Amino acid sequence: MFAFVVCTSFLVEPSVVGPAPQVTIIVPVYNVESYLPETLTSIAAQTVFAQCRVILVDDGSTDGSELLAKQFAAEHANATAVRQVNSGPGAARNLALDMADTPYVTFVDSDDILPPRAIELLLAAILRHRASIAIGDMNTFPKPTAFLWKKPFGKGDRLLDSVVDAPELVFDAGPCHKLYDLAQIREHGFRFREGVHFEDAFLAIPMLLKAERIALVDEVVYEYRRRGSGDSIMDNLFIRAQNYWDHLDLCETLAELRPELDVFRREVLERFLVRSYQGFAMRAHTLFGDADLWRIFERCSRIYQDIDPSFIARWTADTRHRVPFLAFKSYDFDLFARPWERVQGVVACGGELFLDYPIAPALLPLTKVSAVAVRLEQVRVAENGTMVTLSGQVQVNGLPMHRPVRTPLGLRVRGSGLTVPALPQRRPDLKSADDSREWAGFTAEIPAAQLRNGNHSLRLVFQTETGQASSQAVITAAYLRDAPMKLVGDTRILPNFIGRDSAALQVLRASGATGQRRWQRMLVRKDLRHAVGRQPFWKQRLLRLITEPLMRRRDIWLIGERKDTAQDNSWHLFRHLRKSEPKRNVYYLIAKGSPDRERLRGLGNVVTCDSLRHKFLLLHASKLINSYDIDSYMLPSKWDRTAFLKHLNWRIGADRVFLQHGVTDKDVSGGLHRAKTGVDLFVAAAGLEAEYVAEHFDYGSAAQRLGFPRFDALVPERGGRRILLMPTWRSYLVSPSYNPGLPPRLPFESSRYALFLQELFASEELKQSLRHHGYTLEFLPHYEMRQVSTSLVPSDPCFAVVDQTRRSVQDALRQCDLFITDYSSTAFDVAYLGTPMIYAHFDSAEYFSIGGYRRGYFAHHEHGFGPVCETAEETVRAIVGYLENGCLREEEYSRRAADFFAIQDQHNSRRVSAAIAALPGPRR
Repeated sequence: MFAFVVCTSFLVEPSVVGPAPQVTIIVPVYNVESYLPETLTSIAAQTVFAQCRVILVDDGSTDGSELLAKQFAAEHANATAVRQVNSGPGAARNLALDMADTPYVTFVDSDDILPPRAIELLLAAILRHRASIAIGDMNTFPKPTAFLWKKPFGKGDRLLDSVVDAPELVFDAGPCHKLYDLAQIREHGFRFREGVHFEDAFLAIPMLLKAERIALVDEVVYEYRRRGSGDSIMDNLFIRAQNYWDHLDLCETLAELRPELDVFRREVLERFLVRSYQGFAMRAHTLFGDADLWRIFERCSRIYQDIDPSFIARWTADTRHRVPFLAFKSYDFDLFARPWERVQGVVACGGELFLDYPIAPALLPLTKVSAVAVRLEQVRVAENGTMVTLSGQVQVNGLPMHRPVRTPLGLRVRGSGLTVPALPQRRPDLKSADDSREWAGFTAEIPAAQLRNGNHSLRLVFQTETGQASSQAVITAAYLRDAPMKLVGDTRILPNFIGRDSAALQVLRASGATGQRRWQRMLVRKDLRHAVGRQPFWKQRLLRLITEPLMRRRDIWLIGERKDTAQDNSWHLFRHLRKSEPKRNVYYLIAKGSPDRERLRGLGNVVTCDSLRHKFLLLHASKLINSYDIDSYMLPSKWDRTAFLKHLNWRIGADRVFLQHGVTDKDVSGGLHRAKTGVDLFVAAAGLEAEYVAEHFDYGSAAQRLGFPRFDALVPERGGRRILLMPTWRSYLVSPSYNPGLPPRLPFESSRYALFLQELFASEELKQSLRHHGYTLEFLPHYEMRQVSTSLVPSDPCFAVVDQTRRSVQDALRQCDLFITDYSSTAFDVAYLGTPMIYAHFDSAEYFSIGGYRRGYFAHHEHGFGPVCETAEETVRAIVGYLENGCLREEEYSRRAADFFAIQDQHNSRRVSAAIAALPGPRR
């Protein structure tokens, strides 16, 4: 046991400190003119600023940072500004460290802030206790961060004999919010590593490990700025390949300290070695080829060979992080480089699961499965009419699922004494997020005749040679969307849940009118118990129960798009239905102040979002129809989506229809797979699209080639000498409207998207051609990109921004003589119109890698309806070429369009409405 001394206060009289400079504040500076003034102001505001020396090292900035540093030095006699050729923050700090001549030194990054008493508190603490280091608390802004190393704080000021008394501090690898004894840094010969990331850890961690006395100041002495645009060094930690090498260098450097440390400090060091590199070790095979992987493997095997497996198991997050260490300890390169080839199943022992991998007993802790997650997503009646098909996904931590798992699986229906085989299912949607989950899906067929009455929980069983282990299946949003009652012969099956989220099936077997009455009585009892218990949506359940006899035969269709729009397939379908079937109970949802309400004038049955009428009609809806996400845009704003799905959706039981807002040509199964949406009818515009969605997204016959309702109005109005530029959005460049709290991953200003637009609009060749031929290039950005992109359009008669309050997207498409897009599905609308187009693929690598999009069945070079350009210059040449030939589409592209759209007529809305009417409707 290592004891620590508790101090009531670290504050001392100013006379104890003395007037001579005591602290050197080192600030490396590089291209931070937007942040540096605030940082420097906070330094100058220190209560003991007169006892400090400030050294600003400009690392070859290309903005105004150097000038700001020089101005600060000119205004303060105790400040010095120097400049070096760009060499990185490590070199900048080392240069200043060599210049320092005070007893103590601290470091401040040039975009962060010091509270006024920061240096005073740290200096008082280190002097009082003659400590090697004083460490204060740190906050991050604009959002707080729960750092692991902050655990020792919140217990008052105190003195630690060594880092062993607060081992979590070893994970604080930065030199900021610390005050160091400069003589001890020089005595140990510690330096910042130059030319690498994590350069500060090469000094900060060794100093922590070597320190004999550490003074903790339990007050915030540092405000760390977390930039939201992805331009800080620590952003995208596991994406930059160089980070893997730099952190490995750090681990090797630290491992060399082991002979100099006692057994307790060595344990703290090894905790850092294991925990800090686990993320890199686990992901390395996704980033590197065999040659580089072998270098990493050899070096890691040396670092970790003497660390006990149980210790590794304790300080790694879970089994998947332990697998690479298992490879290092067993010296199995294939396990490190291709774990899916070496581990393809699990074994059970005492109800616990272990990875099926041959090892010595000492390594067993590294194979124990830390977690199993089983999620049910769909419940359907099989085509033979006698079985219920349940499907979902399983995740066994540490078990890669690049291929079907060898371990036999079963789905157990507890209470029915029934366990049926669960077969592996390939899931493109899961693969799109993580290649190791390609075969994480499963499906099981349950004979309805063998189900007993009652409410039965569902468990996935691992049937291994050494025994069995099982895991409770839990519900998902898709499972709840698919939750209306299923009727199989005389058996009624209601997917529901027990407790918080345990998946279950409620079964009632009874035939004829008797069965119907028993089922209705059970539902009434459920509603009444729900109301008495004041559970979520109890008022809505009670209101629906009371009014259901009056509304039972109404067959209410609710249609909508985004809450403020009426422009897409939903609007066209609604208009068709109101004119051709005026007696049908179809209603359109739209926000009260939306300009698009004007489009609905005279049609009737327009319902204001969030009104009482909206809420009441939703309780009795038989069809929910939208071009976008139903739960995001059709529920009242104050209704919690999760609570709605759990407590009300199954009781309403409406069919869900997805009209789409563009042809699906990419692999967007991650968001549109049926296991995510629970959609009953997926409307496709073309046969090839319907086939792809049916097979790849698992919709089967629910995906139908019906044509888009908006295509009925796609009649060209060319001749106005308009060119329409309409790129799609980039989810990584903006905060989406459906999740405004999600920050952009890349700064828009430096993106390829922004650079392309700047180069295009600046082209003199383009402007001259537009003027010569009398054309205007109109810019119509995606809904999500409008706020950040329209400012790039110059004030020039050659260019214009489409005002969507006056012209709809469809009108803009119909009226253009030439269309330019990137990957937008609106290209299919234009192809349908017969208008020539240009594909501008100016950021393919960024779009598909960072954006996470995956290519589908449609290749623009092979199947597209116009030339593909990769730069602004190529795009300009293509535009000029079309202007010179009168904007005529080439025969090859016309043939491709005719092949893709085998049927082109004005009966799409009719086909869609017939398909919706044919859906079975609620099973209540």
